[in-house]
Amino acid sequence: MSLTGRFWFRKSWTGRLVLLVEEERPRWFGRGAGKPRWRNARLLDFAEPELRPLMMMEKHHRVGPGSAQVRILRPVPSPAESRSANG
Repeated sequence: MSLTGRFWFRKSWTGRLVLLVEEERPRWFGRGAGKPRWRNARLLDFAEPELRPLMMMEKHHRVGPGSAQVRILRPVPSPAESRSANG
C-alpha cells in the first residue's frame, strides 16, 4: 500500500482535527490498478523514509515477549564501604 500524496482534514465529533491520507490498496486477485481509499494518518506516515525501519523495530520490540523481563538489581555500596575500598 503506497501513499498517493493527497491529504485532507476532517473534524471529529469531539472537535479534534484529524489528518486523512490517501493510499492505493491493491485489488483482489491483482485485477487492474489499485483502488484509492482514505484513512487516518499514523505517526509512521510523518517519518522520513530512512527512519521508518527504526520506528517499526521499536514498535515490534515493545510488543514482543521480552518487554516484561525482571532484571536482578545489585545493591549500591554505601559511602562508608566505598571509602574503605578506595583506601
